[in-house]
Amino acid sequence: MNIPLNKTQLRRQLRQARNALQGFTRYLQQRRIQRFLTAMPALRLARRIGAYMPFDGEPDLLLFLQQHQVKIWLPIIRHNLHLDFRPTFNLTHPSRLPAQAHRNRFGILESQHQPTVRAAQLDAIFIPLVGFDRLGNRLGMGAGFYDRSLAGLRYPKPLLIGIAFSCQEVEQLPADPWDIPLDYIVTNREIVKTNRQGTSIHSIKAASILTGARQNEAEQRSLHRVNEHF
Repeated sequence: MNIPLNKTQLRRQLRQARNALQGFTRYLQQRRIQRFLTAMPALRLARRIGAYMPFDGEPDLLLFLQQHQVKIWLPIIRHNLHLDFRPTFNLTHPSRLPAQAHRNRFGILESQHQPTVRAAQLDAIFIPLVGFDRLGNRLGMGAGFYDRSLAGLRYPKPLLIGIAFSCQEVEQLPADPWDIPLDYIVTNREIVKTNRQGTSIHSIKAASILTGARQNEAEQRSLHRVNEHF
């Protein structure tokens, strides 16, 4: 994808591409992202994972979060525009969300009435994004919440895992000095690993995980179920 002249134009273009994914196409790509996350060796020892609730067409990880046997923490926006994280509301019963969460001033669901932790206390953080490149650069919504909250973290740092659809990739993003690079980017096509130094180390393609007749049969069964809702 050709990079527009400025980040505002780029955000608009990539958000349109992301929101254009609908129906079974979106469902299938989200399931592939979830399968990649399940297969990631780097997550096997993670016990505290920071996640997010989608609100602008980001990949929905609810099924993965429901099935993953670790504690999930969601971000809350502090008055200083930094992020802290709280344990989730009941993800196994989405109908209970209104009683255990509220929408902040940006319309994003936040957990409430729970103690908070800082980003440094998490083992891994799933980070939503508008765009990414293969060097680990991330384009967010422009508010800078994650960059401010992750700046200055000392080792051991949480794994920073960007979550995106493959249509959100650009050849190279304009990076500012305060931008925090990602360790991994997980899409419906692959897992890209970087070294936080602006270098792409390697990627694991979808074909290495999403193969076999059983996979095709499962996706066909999913298609029949999903079509009932569209």
